[in-house]
Amino acid sequence: MSVVTPVEVLAVLGPVSAVVVQEMVRSRVSAAELREALRRLRHGEMDDFQSYAGLDGRTRRVVDLVGTAERADARA
Repeated sequence: MSVVTPVEVLAVLGPVSAVVVQEMVRSRVSAAELREALRRLRHGEMDDFQSYAGLDGRTRRVVDLVGTAERADARA
């Protein structure tokens, strides 16, 4: 499992805050984890607290970061 690069983060999420990019890289997220978190959010799988609570801490962190980026994009 290779660690995501800033270019990969931007390719998956589009234009996002530099803080989100830095946190993804610092957290040593893989591109697969990033895409999976985005898929879960876009398909509403994280709308249920039980689903969210059932994730491990690392996956919750990725979901939170992607969710932050998605919410910021919706406001723009």
